[in-house]
Amino acid sequence: MATGPRVTLQPIPFNLGAPGATYIVATTPGYDLGSPSAITAWSTTLGVMIPNPSGNVILGYACGATLGGTCQVLVGDVVDGTVLPATQRQYTIAANSQGWLGPWSPQTVNQQAPTAVTYAGAINTQALTAAAQGCVVIDFTTTTTLAVRAYSLIPVLP
Repeated sequence: MATGPRVTLQPIPFNLGAPGATYIVATTPGYDLGSPSAITAWSTTLGVMIPNPSGNVILGYACGATLGGTCQVLVGDVVDGTVLPATQRQYTIAANSQGWLGPWSPQTVNQQAPTAVTYAGAINTQALTAAAQGCVVIDFTTTTTLAVRAYSLIPVLP
């Protein structure tokens, strides 16, 4: 288990603009704070938080030559004062891969009581802060060649 801070990502629209124009590639390890042209290096950051009010966000990832390791999505649903098990899902991110995680249900995955929850078995033991309220929280074991960007899916109207 490791301890490291989490950063809040602002989703960018996924399906606006030219096809393929904003999808992340594994050229620079890090995370996109909400600008499709700027990646911030990981440093000690081991996780991300994404505001998810409508359940329409996904996390795009691109991984270079080093295995991305395990990522863990923390469940935020509180039932009778108790949070559900520590993770909704654990994923393994393969080397030289691209893909996405999500979308997630706001009712079960968004953090509902982040400062009142302790997750047993979490890969990142850093306590959640109030900033996680209403966010999907995703932690990573390895970020050496991992790049991530949050996207919001825009409904297509007839």
